[in-house]
Amino acid sequence: MKRLFALVLTLFIWFSIVPAASAENASLVPCSESPAFQERMKSSPDSYYFNKPFEAYAQHELCGEDGLPHLVLDRLDRAGDVLLPIGIFLYVAGLIGWTGRSYLRATKKGPSPEQKEIFIDLPLALQSVLKGLTWPALAVQELLSGELTAKEGDIPVSPR
Repeated sequence: MKRLFALVLTLFIWFSIVPAASAENASLVPCSESPAFQERMKSSPDSYYFNKPFEAYAQHELCGEDGLPHLVLDRLDRAGDVLLPIGIFLYVAGLIGWTGRSYLRATKKGPSPEQKEIFIDLPLALQSVLKGLTWPALAVQELLSGELTAKEGDIPVSPR
């Protein structure tokens, strides 16, 4: 009975007292209409590297009270501005990590693995880089086969 009462009370508070959050940011205005942005634009040096970005910001971006452009992510048409660089970063970071992991695993199978960590075996490293280009598929494959994660018995636990 207490749980039912707590659930009903929680739902009542959730739907009646808490106002809905609005994703619309009212403090941002188009940069072409922002006085602070216009002042920044007038006081900047007159060169290509300052004029072109300011012109682009004035046409496409929203500015705050400080006159600086802000990237608003509450509109789906701007999601690519953030998701594409994040995706590229994660892919490249995974490529670097997977390539290093693949190279170290391959060197452990051969003779003198310590020497191959100091003096890079270039053909093996290039093979690892080419193999690393497909790292997302390889990671899923190893995760499903259980090779990517350590078994419970292989993880040491300190006695307490």
